[in-house]
Amino acid sequence: MKKIAQKYKLLIIGIVVGVAYGMLTRLRFGEDATLASITYLFLVPTILGIVPLIFAGDDQLRSYRNIIFIPWICTATFFVVMVVAGVEGILCLLVLGGPFFILGTLGAFIFRLFLLRDQKRKLKSISLLLLPFLLSPLEEFVESPSAKFEVSSSILINASSNEVWNQIVEVDSINHDEYDRGILNVLGIPRPINATVTHKGVGGERVGNFEGGLRFVERITEFEPNRRVSFSIKVDPASVRHNVFDQHVLNGNYFRFVDATYEIEIVDNHRIKLNLSSQYQLTSKINFYGRFWGDLMLKDFQDRLLVVIRRRSEVNAPLEIQRAVVIR
Repeated sequence: MKKIAQKYKLLIIGIVVGVAYGMLTRLRFGEDATLASITYLFLVPTILGIVPLIFAGDDQLRSYRNIIFIPWICTATFFVVMVVAGVEGILCLLVLGGPFFILGTLGAFIFRLFLLRDQKRKLKSISLLLLPFLLSPLEEFVESPSAKFEVSSSILINASSNEVWNQIVEVDSINHDEYDRGILNVLGIPRPINATVTHKGVGGERVGNFEGGLRFVERITEFEPNRRVSFSIKVDPASVRHNVFDQHVLNGNYFRFVDATYEIEIVDNHRIKLNLSSQYQLTSKINFYGRFWGDLMLKDFQDRLLVVIRRRSEVNAPLEIQRAVVIR
């Protein structure tokens, strides 16, 4: 153990310096240390992968294993420190993980090529650490574009349109054993609890309640019984949990739920197809990356909710429909 510590002493120091640098940049960027900043999401992880190698010798630089794993160790340690310090949540790190691990390794490989040709560039490379702090003020002058995206899900249900309709406009409390929790729920995405309605018609207020007290205040904008219902969506800011992910996403300025629509299609005498589509708006400089995660999380939520609706509708379906399904 002592020999390993001596052999990798400088690299260990480099990792410690890298973690400290990562924390410094995180504190500097504050609320923009998310999908709102190109500099933080792409430039910081690249430099984070380089920092430990500034302390590496020639032999260590020639090892591809070091070039791959040292940036990973530095990034992973940085992530652990952020979670322990309460600066980031697990879900936030899941979103940041791809760019940080990939670009950190890429930065290390490029840096290695330059250093192997000329070790004198080591001291000059320290100036790279200043780039995020120099570029981030300039990035603030670049306007963030807005774009709307739609996520659609559907499911076949062995029940009448009326039975399905009774399960979507107003939703009774969903028990734990009814909702199949996924990995995203385990990591912090709240599961739905129920939905109440003041008036079943256009203009009625629909309130969706979620685990942890989160509330969606919705206004019914379309209402065609047994066929289609749409509602606008606003998050009640007072209900947003105080964890880092919810504050970044739901109280931030770059993600906003827009609306949702349920639509019932008749397949045959015994089955219907229930479609659920939701729109959300992103306002950031990297909407393409935000969309990947927005689509993934919303699709996962919608698919699981539709399964709950199917189970409830089929349990309450008329006996003749249940018999027809069994015969099929």
